[in-house]
Amino acid sequence: MAQSENLHKGHRQKMREQYIANGLKGMADHNVLEFLLFFGIPQKDTNELAHRLLQRFGSFADVLRADVAELKALPGMTENAACLLHLILPVYQRYCASLSAARPVFSETKDILEFVRPYFLDATRERVFLLCLDDRKRLLSLRKLNEGSLSDVMLDMRKIASVVLETKAKAVVLIHNHPNGIAQPSCNDIDTTKQVYTFLAHLKVHLLDHLILTEKDYCALAKTRRFCHLFYGMEPSD
Repeated sequence: MAQSENLHKGHRQKMREQYIANGLKGMADHNVLEFLLFFGIPQKDTNELAHRLLQRFGSFADVLRADVAELKALPGMTENAACLLHLILPVYQRYCASLSAARPVFSETKDILEFVRPYFLDATRERVFLLCLDDRKRLLSLRKLNEGSLSDVMLDMRKIASVVLETKAKAVVLIHNHPNGIAQPSCNDIDTTKQVYTFLAHLKVHLLDHLILTEKDYCALAKTRRFCHLFYGMEPSD
């Protein structure tokens, strides 16, 4: 038993040294989970549990999206370990939110995508956010407007008005996701974009774009030839 414990301690120390030297580079998903579980399950081999997590939830991302009760239900999982895994996404989202204190400038779509994607990492239903900017396209606020079914969400124009008036936004970007879908606007998405654009125009607020996100792709309506007339009244330049 003592020899087995010493081997396990040696394995943990080796993984810690590997992480300190190279970060997560070269680590498979199950090794990353195994390493994380060290801190929630002391003095026990966590390799098998890491494999069971991936088998149960399907992917590394889905393990981190699982709630504490689902994680705890897996044999061998402790409450501490379940809380630790569940905490990773909220901590990353809090980190991203703290960056907003510097009031970054969003002059490119890629900058917006980099900023907002963390807020959709754990989404299994559609979420709608409004990115509020000043007249120099500096960040004022990112507000969640609604979360709905897998297929659609309803937008309350009064809530949009409340957000833009509170933040004193001069320009906004509407952002929502298509879980398990494709990054193309539905008929409802197009109608909603028109309604929001017209509504905001009365408030002298410019809708800069409507971004539709999937896990690996996106569609920016204002940059898409088929839909850019909604924003500019003309075709985009090549």
